[in-house]
Amino acid sequence: MVKVRIPRNEDQLLGLLGKINKRHECNKKKSLLNGAVNMDRLVEKSKKIRNFKDLESEPSAKKQSFDHSKSNDLKFISSEIRSIKNLLLAVYPDEPKVIKEWGFEIND
Repeated sequence: MVKVRIPRNEDQLLGLLGKINKRHECNKKKSLLNGAVNMDRLVEKSKKIRNFKDLESEPSAKKQSFDHSKSNDLKFISSEIRSIKNLLLAVYPDEPKVIKEWGFEIND
């Protein structure tokens, strides 16, 4: 069975989401993710997280609220990426090439 690595680093996680979304958009109506994952919601959360970086100079109380929201969004994105990984592994259990095409890294 193929082992797939999910990044924990924020930038790598959002980068993986970008690759997944790109593949999803290329496949359009034939995408495996249609009906399984709300990619629009994930992309929106990703954009929101990237915008948090611009708020470093905000007052601390407001920044704490943003940090909490960002943390929750990252957990949600990570969970959804795991679901996408599991779906791909279920459909393509012995085809690492296909899983790599979605942007995932395979652990050898």
